[in-house]
Amino acid sequence: MPSYKQTALHTLRDRRVDGERQAERALAEALAAERRAETEAARLAAAVGDARAAATTARGAESTGGSARERATDAQARRLYRNRLDDRVRAAVDALAGHQNGAFADAIRGREAARAALVTARQRREVVDKAIAKREAAARRDVERRADADQDDRGRRTR
Repeated sequence: MPSYKQTALHTLRDRRVDGERQAERALAEALAAERRAETEAARLAAAVGDARAAATTARGAESTGGSARERATDAQARRLYRNRLDDRVRAAVDALAGHQNGAFADAIRGREAARAALVTARQRREVVDKAIAKREAAARRDVERRADADQDDRGRRTR
């Protein structure tokens, strides 16, 4: 079994492979963070829908249930309740927009950066792989040339 000859290029390749693996792990973490941000965005979107549904339901009940002789305190309570629901809708919409512009956008940028880093790491490793392949091909050609030269020399000596 031939021994493994560690050259500077092989050492560099090992380092590039390690860098590529780290970039793959970083991409996996970025994808997980993006999935968490998507889940949170879906939760916030559902909260917006629930708040809007509650406000719509309250308005619908208000338009059908009011009487002309309603007491002022009841009307004031209904307005306050409707305002609280509207505030809840605005807060939910603001939370969703803040998440989409903040954490969710950061997660997407992180994924894109991690993907770009992985591509760069892979390209750097491939450059070293090509250099190793070139050097090994040159070494094979050199061995073949020497073998041919030895064959030629043997052929000349026997004549």
